[in-house]
Amino acid sequence: MGLFSSKKRSTQIMIDVGSSSVGGAYVYYETGQLPVIYYSTRINMEARPNETHEELMLRTLEEVTDRLVKEGAPDVRREVGHAHADGILISIAAPWQETRVRTETIQSVRPFLFTKKLLNETVRKSANVPEGWIDSGDSVIATILNGYEIPNPFGKQVKRAELVILSSTLLKEVMTSIEKVMRKAFHSHEVTFTGFAPMWYRIFRELYQHEKDYLILDIRGARSDLAFIQRGLLRDVGSIPHGTRALLSIGQAASDLIPAAVIPQGSGLGASYLNRSRNVQFGARVQEAEEEWIECLATLLKEFAGRQALPRTMFLLADDDVRGFLVRALDTPTIHTMWLSDEPLRIVPVTPAQFTPYVRTFGTNAADIFIDLLALYHTKSTPAIENEPDILPPPVKLTKQQKKALKEQEKEAAKAARPTVGDMVSSAPIDGEGEPDFSM
Repeated sequence: MGLFSSKKRSTQIMIDVGSSSVGGAYVYYETGQLPVIYYSTRINMEARPNETHEELMLRTLEEVTDRLVKEGAPDVRREVGHAHADGILISIAAPWQETRVRTETIQSVRPFLFTKKLLNETVRKSANVPEGWIDSGDSVIATILNGYEIPNPFGKQVKRAELVILSSTLLKEVMTSIEKVMRKAFHSHEVTFTGFAPMWYRIFRELYQHEKDYLILDIRGARSDLAFIQRGLLRDVGSIPHGTRALLSIGQAASDLIPAAVIPQGSGLGASYLNRSRNVQFGARVQEAEEEWIECLATLLKEFAGRQALPRTMFLLADDDVRGFLVRALDTPTIHTMWLSDEPLRIVPVTPAQFTPYVRTFGTNAADIFIDLLALYHTKSTPAIENEPDILPPPVKLTKQQKKALKEQEKEAAKAARPTVGDMVSSAPIDGEGEPDFSM
């Protein structure tokens, strides 16, 4: 390495705002190296009397930023020589964030040139942001030309183009309040917001390239979010107002029956809450909440199944201490009837160990898959656009010879729109010989 090497380095603050906890971290990036989490913390939301959910979240966020300043900054300064953060990335989950998937179609009898300008105009015109919400970014997650998904679609002549668009909106008032908290703690750093769904979709598609059809169930906190991926594309998203937090609230209501000493400190849902053998009354309350959650989840799955056949693989995002319980809870006839065969549903719990090859956690920091997802998401910058043509000249009247030549071009365009080997094969290897690259 030369004396004047231009190796790029940066320190980023990651904030994960969930429905029942807030996490924060300092992540260090260096060109050619895996991201390093030098400090991370997570605080569960503990409500006070007459406190709204939003007030609870903001108060918890302030506690997290206080830890980052008082504990995290000194740790980072010792390791990298400074604690200056170059930016802040904030992920917001439901109920303050909404995600939907839509498909926009452009078609014509005669071939047309597909350009970046046409794509951007289509996305902009089709956007529909409700009042009181703010657009956190529309992402074109797939471009399908003449029936084929093409990773690099610009500059091709086509008759039909379909854009699969992932839209994420945030509650404007909540977003403004969160930004005030962050700027108060960290002054004028660049603050970027994203919804949780766009983040995990991008990372899951990179990590699990061999999986084409699957469900993702995020059941941490007060809500459960379900996503359906078909042929590698996000097709459906949905949410139900029931999560592990509902079981926690029941456990808190029965706190007189459970010694506080057995509840793990810092746990979003202590394993003791799910120990039904502790007493009959508590077991009945938990069973009732479990059955209600299963029923709501089954209703959402039925909605998905009404539009397309359900995949037989489900990735499960959940807190460590309830992951095993949820796998067993999902193994019920109510869920199994969603599929028309006797083949069991394959449930794949997502654990911190699966992220070990792609992100480093320094020292004694507790593993946090949601912080890991944020750290990896930051490394995936928008790819450069290739083959983007210049602005087309105004149309002119064609001669007979030009019309004849145009017909020949149309035939060639039809061939060009078919996927080539380069279009069909991803540049990232998917077998054991290689893995996704999350280095800077």
